[in-house]
Order: sequence, then structure tokens, then C-alpha cells
Amino acid sequence: MVQYNHNAVLDNAVTRLHKSPGLPLPNPTKSFWLLPESPLLSNIQSQKLSESADIIVIGSGITSTGFLRELYRLNPDLNVVLLEARGPCTGATGRNGGHIKEGPYEEYPRLKSIYGNETAARILRFRLRHLEELKAVAKEEGEDCLRESEVREVMGTDVFFDHEVMNEGVSKFQEWKRENPEMGREWGFWDQETTRKKLNIPTATGAIYGPAGALWPYRFCTSVLARLVSSHPNLKIESYTPVEDISFDSSTSTYTISTPRGKITSKTVIHTTNGWASHLLPGLSGKVFAFQGQMSAQEAPEGLPGMGEQYSWSFIHQKGFDYLTQRASTSTTHPDGTATQIAGEMMFGGAWASTENMGLDVCGLADDTKLNYLAAAHLSGLLPYVFGSGEDSNGTRSWNGVKVKNMWTGILGMSADGLPWVGRVPTKVSTRNQPKKGKTEKGVETGEWCAVGFSGEGMVNCWGSATALARMVLGEEVNGNVRNNEARIRAAKDEEAVKGWKDEKLEEWFPKEFVIEDSRIAKANPLDLVGALMGL
Repeated sequence: MVQYNHNAVLDNAVTRLHKSPGLPLPNPTKSFWLLPESPLLSNIQSQKLSESADIIVIGSGITSTGFLRELYRLNPDLNVVLLEARGPCTGATGRNGGHIKEGPYEEYPRLKSIYGNETAARILRFRLRHLEELKAVAKEEGEDCLRESEVREVMGTDVFFDHEVMNEGVSKFQEWKRENPEMGREWGFWDQETTRKKLNIPTATGAIYGPAGALWPYRFCTSVLARLVSSHPNLKIESYTPVEDISFDSSTSTYTISTPRGKITSKTVIHTTNGWASHLLPGLSGKVFAFQGQMSAQEAPEGLPGMGEQYSWSFIHQKGFDYLTQRASTSTTHPDGTATQIAGEMMFGGAWASTENMGLDVCGLADDTKLNYLAAAHLSGLLPYVFGSGEDSNGTRSWNGVKVKNMWTGILGMSADGLPWVGRVPTKVSTRNQPKKGKTEKGVETGEWCAVGFSGEGMVNCWGSATALARMVLGEEVNGNVRNNEARIRAAKDEEAVKGWKDEKLEEWFPKEFVIEDSRIAKANPLDLVGALMGL
């Protein structure tokens, strides 16, 4: 019999966390979201790499998309080159679950214990605000973006199957809502009978619900990027151009970026590489690390009503959770004039707690070319149980199998302290000399900057962090958290509209706790996050 050595398993995981993730690997698993890839962007590349740029952005995805959109809104004259190791938005943005969803009650007690009530609430308002902001972006981008990205508001549900786990969740929920009544006014709890009836889940013990969103993340971002490329000839996107090295010349305060296609220089470099961040920013080793996640697209079974325009789901287990969105139903018209409604695909992911060693074996893993067989088994088999496979005396609808259309992995960028890392990169992180603070003649702050480490919650962290980063690079500072009297996340009926981020100063809405500071670097310990994930 093989003896289990927990300490050895943990030590191996910690060793991986501190290793460079390297470059994204070729031939990753095939994500449903990428079928097909954008015809304009999939292989976009200039005949010759530019020799210099006002700004170089490394890594493409929702963060670089949000950064570029805000940057060009504020200064359309900048020459920007975006370098991507593979196809644009084919990393985590093209591989995630399609949720715009925050579980504020789950995070609140931990954040409050570290930062206090006011800051904890500020961080959660920032995350929850992403639903309104992303809806507004899609609307501003136009009908094509709205249609292609399938952006929609849904009722997000955290579904429990165990009374003990549910009671613990409800206790946190009550604490959060009691102390933040304005933030929690659209949130509530369904008992067992209501949950089973509303969600067609015959074994549920209850559910916490609140406003959330769902979308096709890849198409959302590529729609925005395609518009930016078409309207700004000074933006160059270079796919399949991995960054191999960065050097800094103190005599000219210039960075040289080395790629297989040649070298390019700039005084300002932006890192949006998330799980791969420590490859080019060695000082983030152990502060931001890769974590392999797994997703699937499954056919909705016959008899299951299309609920993707109404709900999204998280299934809360004793250890870990899974997440599900469903694409909107489509209608097929037959020759006789009748029509059939076809429920959309079930976009189902999670299962990390079902992998070897309670998820420790996927910590620090930056390989999205392979599936985890234990996660695959979990994702392939859970939905029939959740939605009631088989028939009983009460007439539970039968669902005796699933068809998995696609299954894939993706790389999350986990942050040691659970918060994103946003702002100017100090020397101890880049391990390169940095220029003195100052602006170029085009009004761009020099130096290296980043927005990384979203801990699997990118859709409620990335866009705001990217928007803030663009403002910082153009000179706006975050000196502190200014009290914002606007506690609402969004307006209710007959209320005055809530101001968007673009109409407010950073200090009013962006959490200063996300900014990179020496004291935060020194304090961040990956064991804290690993312990929280594993319940240690």
C-alpha cells in the first residue's frame, strides 16, 4: 500500500508555485469558445515587427482589451504594439466559464478580517459593479458586439446539497447583508422546496441568489479588439510573437523586447499575462502562480428547459464548487411550419477539488495542452445527478446521460493574497533597473506596469483593473481610498443612475489594496492561498 504523505505533496506544490511557468505551450486543448476563432484576429500579424512603440503590451485577453479600450478613449494618438504568444484571447479569456458573477457573502468575512468593513465593502462593490460596466461596454460597442458576445443578465444561484454547508453559507450571507444592506438589496435565499421547483434540481437543500451575468468572453473581447484595430491604424496586434526576454538600457531609459521575429523597443511596457506573469517578472514568483482549471461544453438533454437566459449556477460542495452557464435557446422551424426549441449548450466547469490531492496537483501547473482525467470524470458525470437522472415516485424528470461536445483546460493566475496586482512594477519584481518616474512627450508614464493575478475571478476583476491601469499609465494616481457616498451598485426603478467608472476618479472606485507596493510584496505568502483553497 502506498502511504499518503501530505507534507511531501504540499512541498511539491509549493516548489511548483515558485518555478517560472515558461511561455504558453503550443497546441492547447480545443475550447468551445474558440470555435471558430475570429477571422480578423486569429492570425493577425504585421509583415514586419515594428522597431519601436509608445507602449508595448504583453499578453492578450480581457485585461489587455479593457486596457486598450480605455487608453484609446483617452489618447487616440498613441502607437501601441500588443505581443501575444498564441492567438489573441486564446488563453484564460477564451477558456473560462462565461460568468460575470461574484459571491460577495463568501469573501466578505475574510476581507473584513484583513482590511476592515469599509475596505472589504469597497472591494466587493468593485467586483459586483463589473456586471453593469460590461453590459454598458457591449451596448456602447453596438449591436454586433451584443449579438456575438451574448451578454445577458441572469439570476446567479449558489446551490447547496448539504445542510451543514448550506448553514455555514447562509450565516456568512446574513452577516454580509446585515452589514451591507444597500449592496445586498437584490440578494436573497430560497429554501429547499423553492430551490428544487425553480431550478429543476431535486436534491438541492437551498440556494442563495443575486444578480449576475453570462457571456461569450472570447467573442466579447475580439469584437472590441476588432473595432479598435479598424479604427486605430496605430494599434498593431502581433499574434504568435512570444516575448523571450526583456532588457533595460539605463542610458536611454528604453526597454528592448526580444521575440523570435525580432526586437522592439519602448519606454513603457505593460504586462497582462496573468498566470504566466512570473516568467517575465521573476519577483512575482510565489506571488502570482499558475493553476490549471477545466471546462466543458455539453449538450442540453432532451426535456431540460432552456434556462440560460434566466439563471446561472454554482454548485457548492463540502470541498470546492462547480459553475455552470447555459447558452440561450434556439428555435428550429420545420417544413410544416411548426417550431422546436433547442436548449443551448451547458457550459460547465470546476472540479479542481476532485483532482488528485484535493487540487494540490494542479497548483503551479501551467499546462493547458492536457486534460485532468479526474476533473474530466467529475464534469462528465455530475450534471445528470444534479438535474435529476432517473425517475422516482414523484415523477422526477429523467436524464440518463450527457454528450460532452468539448472539454478543455485553461490557466488561472492565482494571487498569493487573493487580490489582483495592478500598477507600476518595482525593481524587486522585474529584477531589472527602472527609469525615473516621468512622462514621455506623448504623456505616457515610463516604466513597466502590470495587471495580473485575478485568482479565477477575472470577469469581476479584470475590466476594472485594466481601466484603472490605463489611467495610471496616463498619469492618474491612486493615493488612497476616498470615501464614496455612492454605495449602490446600480440604480433601481425610479432611482437616479449610478455613475460609471469613466465618470469618476480612480480614488473613488478603485481599491488601493490592489496596487503593487513593497510592503505587500514582502507580506504575500502563497501558503495562505493554498491553505484557503484546500481548507487547511
